Amino acid sequence: MLQPLNYTENPIDIPNPDRGPYRGRWQNISPDRVTEENSSYGITPEVDHRVPASAADPLYHGRQVPTVEGDDLAPTEFYNGVSQNDQPYIGGTGVQATPSIAFMGFDLVLFSSNAFLGAKEAFAYQEDGQLVDPQTGEARTGKTRPLTPYALDYIRGLLQTVRDGAGTALVKFSYDGNGFNYVEPFKYPHLKLTEGLILGPEPEGLCNIPGHEDKNWIEYHIWQLKPIFHEFEDIIMCVKTGMVGAWGEQHSSPMSQRPETYKFLLDAYLDAVPAGRSLLTHAGGFLAWYNATYDTQYNFHTLDNLPAPKRGTPEARFGFFNDSYAAGGADMSDNGSLSEGGDMLVESGDSGYNRYRIISWIYRQNNFLQGEGGLNENPFSTPPGAITEATRLRTTALNMRHGNYTTWQKVRYCPENIPAPAVYDPTYEGKTLLEYFRDRLGYRLLLRESMLHITNNALHFNGKIQNVGFGNVINKKQVALVLEHAHTGKTFTAPTELDARDWLTAQDGNTTPANTAAWHSVHSILPLSAFGKLPQGEYIAYVKINDPKETTPNKRCIQFANHDIWNAALGANKIGTISIG
Repeated sequence: MLQPLNYTENPIDIPNPDRGPYRGRWQNISPDRVTEENSSYGITPEVDHRVPASAADPLYHGRQVPTVEGDDLAPTEFYNGVSQNDQPYIGGTGVQATPSIAFMGFDLVLFSSNAFLGAKEAFAYQEDGQLVDPQTGEARTGKTRPLTPYALDYIRGLLQTVRDGAGTALVKFSYDGNGFNYVEPFKYPHLKLTEGLILGPEPEGLCNIPGHEDKNWIEYHIWQLKPIFHEFEDIIMCVKTGMVGAWGEQHSSPMSQRPETYKFLLDAYLDAVPAGRSLLTHAGGFLAWYNATYDTQYNFHTLDNLPAPKRGTPEARFGFFNDSYAAGGADMSDNGSLSEGGDMLVESGDSGYNRYRIISWIYRQNNFLQGEGGLNENPFSTPPGAITEATRLRTTALNMRHGNYTTWQKVRYCPENIPAPAVYDPTYEGKTLLEYFRDRLGYRLLLRESMLHITNNALHFNGKIQNVGFGNVINKKQVALVLEHAHTGKTFTAPTELDARDWLTAQDGNTTPANTAAWHSVHSILPLSAFGKLPQGEYIAYVKINDPKETTPNKRCIQFANHDIWNAALGANKIGTISIG
């Protein structure tokens, strides 16, 4: 029988795992406020954890506001684009979210002889071309060498902090996590600098470690990280492949612009990161890897012909990062983020970049899309384009502390502001477009129907689930049924064969409750014996969805977006009641 539950959506922030806004490690100090005390390394808004080689190395997280170690999940307002200078981070939009993603960027500057230790060292090199200060003899860069046991333990410690919290980790390693190897003139207006790379930050050459002479230093460092990726698979959302280019964004440096780089780099990550976890790169890097792997010659001209990947294949593991989400611009490339890597795939001339072609490829990948700030007012950041693109991009995670979110905050969600081809959802009437985006990032699951009955000593669950998010569940989840005795409170759990990755969002973007064609039928039949020895009585039945490798009883579970069915203590969603005689 149909269970008497509320099957409508509750339009509130739900911090589910592997999706949503995240707190980028953001330092916002204007150039005239920088001092040795508040930012001894100079201006660096993208603040990755600086991995120490030993206890003697100072920890560096920039002027984090406030300083947070590892588990960056405190409720936070979206940024309004206004620098607070020497004041704590405020946000400014009035729209708050509780992130479920901890951004774990690790800066390996100390392990590359080409990576500058700070902005002042980079500028000094720019003036005299010396990697060592000619006056003091002090190194201006790190030193190419293996990651030390101390460094590896430091990384483990921060990931353990994420595990101890309630979120999952978006992991990135690079040799220039704070952008010291790249000049951004707006940070130093009094110096009249020209934007561009100072020096490629990556370590060069083959490593000299016995038994690993066939690896270059980047491959060796990734090999060293492999045990950590496996140890913390349970809390890793995805891994941004980074490692080349300024900030690990795979641009600007000579190494980042060579197709052969992406073959060894992405192969190294495919080997090191567990098969159940996704990897983020850009379209050019993916095509370079794909061509070398499958002996093809795809480029941005022919990207339309690339088939959608099949689940379980290496190519299906790749998602996309956009470091200037919806920035648009005259060339529609989001400050070059969408067009990155296209030039290296052609001998000369037009790379073939086309925004809609790239977005179609991202859509076919059906993986994560992670974005940094952008949101200049343009057709891609304002309705209807903002919504239709997010649906095609499967926008999953956005840095809430980077980018001017007033672009969405000032738009009231109402029919006249959400024109076609975007699909208007009356559930969000009167809220802001920013609240709508906050809730639609990645997947968002709704129970639309639930029926329970017992036949032949088996529990039958028949339901309907609708995914109203921009994206889908990517990482495999365990879907279990939980029976809670109504009087004793004792619980009994049995796993099902249901796969949450099959509950796809509507292809046409119509996630309204009226689109019943987008409701997924779910059926599960479990013998009562699968739950163990069940005492007679009334039971409350739940669906519990979490990572199969989760090590805690009820963390990182998926909450449906319904009213009044979530049991936080169990980490499960109520689907009805049943009597067992």
